Amino acid sequence: MRSYTFRTRTIVTLSGAVLFGVGSLLWSGEIADLHRKWVRPKESDASPQMARFEALQSPSHGVSEIGLERAICLGTCPAYSVTFKADGSVRYVGTENVAHKGERTGRISDWEFHRLADFAVKSGYMNMESDYDLPTISDLPVTYSTVVLGEKRKIIRNYGSLGPIELWAFQQSAESLLAEVEWDDERPKSNGDNELKP
Repeated sequence: MRSYTFRTRTIVTLSGAVLFGVGSLLWSGEIADLHRKWVRPKESDASPQMARFEALQSPSHGVSEIGLERAICLGTCPAYSVTFKADGSVRYVGTENVAHKGERTGRISDWEFHRLADFAVKSGYMNMESDYDLPTISDLPVTYSTVVLGEKRKIIRNYGSLGPIELWAFQQSAESLLAEVEWDDERPKSNGDNELKP
């Protein structure tokens, strides 16, 4: 009886896994269907994607730090600063109109940092102007960003998002990394009393 129950559970579990896998292949959105019909059959060489993957695994960008700061405004602008380092460490300070006020620390994956650092270099961040401003209008949101490449630190002030689209994309990408941070104050605490002892 026991082997029958085990066999039945195994068959049900495997059937569910197969149905889930097939179902995920059958169900997709409109754009995914277009990609599968038009793009995938034409792609025969995966070497460009593999080269990109390998480059992110052993980066040569030279970036050691990336920072972003959203400044206080007269309205409800979120105000915070965040610094990402190449070792994966993150330091965040929330000031106004944010879910977490005060200082927090955490970690991101190397992969996430290297993708953003690679984008900073390829987008020409280090060659952008240091100040994008429109002095005739006051109280637009201000974003500061910084990249440390080798021994050089570049800091850019972007008032009212007047900088180039590459700067906007860099800032949005840096901000999106906040969702990927594993915050130290949210990690489960290990309790030595509950550990199994040999």
